[in-house]
Amino acid sequence: MCRRLLHSKRRFSLTDVDCVAELAEKLSQRTWTLCTGFRFRSARGDLLFLNDSTSEDGAQEYAVIRGAYQIESITFGWCSVERSVQLIREMLAGPLGCRVRMSPLIDPDPRHVCDLCR
Repeated sequence: MCRRLLHSKRRFSLTDVDCVAELAEKLSQRTWTLCTGFRFRSARGDLLFLNDSTSEDGAQEYAVIRGAYQIESITFGWCSVERSVQLIREMLAGPLGCRVRMSPLIDPDPRHVCDLCR
């Protein structure tokens, strides 16, 4: 069973990414503010990748959400781009072993500003 979203009160700002390779690079090769999230749209439903790291300086940990459920928790900061592509494709392909009911806080304002990104 995967670890539950640590920062359930965190409000996330989403960026849409429509290419698996681009998403894999963003998740595994960069660090982001703690309120960053990415949305990957697919025919099977959107996947949200929400930064669940404890610090911008730490390993980049992401909760992966499909619909109303967290389906995975992955430390992409420890993965290569190639491994990240493989993991994203696996999540797009089908159900995983984890299904934790989740209601993440998403900020709909494209000009999102919070204490975590100032």
